[in-house]
Amino acid sequence: MNISATATTPVLARVGAQGIARAGQMRRRLWDDVRRHRHFYYFVAPFFFLFAVFGVYPLLFSLFLSFVKWDGLTPMKWVGLSNFTTMLDDEILVTSLWNTLIIGLLYVPAMLALAFLLAMALNTSWLRARAFFRASIFLPCVTPMVVIAIVFGLLLSSERGLMNYALGKVSLAPVPWLDDVRWSKVSVALLVLWRWTGYNMVLMLAGLQGIANEYYEAASVDGATRLRQMWHVTLPLMRPTFLFCMILSLIGTVYMFDEIFVLTQGGPGTSSTNFGVYLFNLSFTSFRFGYASCVAYSVSVGVLIASLILNHFQRRGNA
Repeated sequence: MNISATATTPVLARVGAQGIARAGQMRRRLWDDVRRHRHFYYFVAPFFFLFAVFGVYPLLFSLFLSFVKWDGLTPMKWVGLSNFTTMLDDEILVTSLWNTLIIGLLYVPAMLALAFLLAMALNTSWLRARAFFRASIFLPCVTPMVVIAIVFGLLLSSERGLMNYALGKVSLAPVPWLDDVRWSKVSVALLVLWRWTGYNMVLMLAGLQGIANEYYEAASVDGATRLRQMWHVTLPLMRPTFLFCMILSLIGTVYMFDEIFVLTQGGPGTSSTNFGVYLFNLSFTSFRFGYASCVAYSVSVGVLIASLILNHFQRRGNA
């Protein structure tokens, strides 16, 4: 046994030396390639510099702010986990998250269903002026929020709104769209539904056009009707697109700000204050930057976990 061990020791030493030499050669080759192509790195260096200054640094600085108390003027005061314990007793935070959930449930399912139906209709070959209809439906996504606020303010006004005028024509009572704690959420959901359906329709249309026509031909040979083709071919193959749209809608609902701020300012009271508006008020009205960073990071972790859960169910469905 001792002889065998003694005999294998030089072999192991030789193999280890060869591995170290090979690693050194790879490092030298890598640095030679970097030096040879350094001009290309010079061209992409501004992006990484700007990303580090305006992306990485604010992200790390806000993480540091989560553990301090700071109003932007006075010196920072280290509070450790005090901001996180304060968050557990924050009733306004709970209200904003609850409003966020309700607004999301009001518009996300309807938006995804409507976007899918519009994409199906605009993907047909017999429809004329498809480009015009696609651009028209996508147009609200690029419309300035000031214009949208004026239009929806006129539509949903309690006294002179076009919606209440139409309800009066069919003998229905007027609805306080922007002045009631319940209808304010519905008003926000209607605005978001109108604005972002076209965006999701474009994503759905891209997903539909990525499905090979051979699947439908095989289904037709088997005698499947149009409805069965949609149920057994289109919907299963569109699952990744639906997942992508759901994750975007989840993030957009949590951090939604423009739509609510210009339409209801989070009111009446806090009835339409979602997390994005609450975070804005916490930062730039109350100037509690440390606590705001703590809340933002905590909710971001929750959004990440929810996205991972959705992705997990998607993978299980494809397995």
